[in-house]
Amino acid sequence: MTLPFETALRGYDMRQVESLFAEVDGALATDSAVSRAAARDALRAASLRRRLRGYEMRQVDAAIDQRLAALALPDTRSGPA
Repeated sequence: MTLPFETALRGYDMRQVESLFAEVDGALATDSAVSRAAARDALRAASLRRRLRGYEMRQVDAAIDQRLAALALPDTRSGPA
């Protein structure tokens, strides 16, 4: 999985970020309220490790905020047609 983050000398662990975002993006693609709630919990509880070379932290933090906002919105796809 390639995420649109720059690498930095001090950044978040790339494998950990990729794993977290794979779970969250998978939940965003479903209609499952349980999956979406689990993804929200995973984002809120995430304690990302810092590495000498990793994903730029501000970019990752902004993407986490965006996904939390998307997970908080009601799913409009399942509404009346």
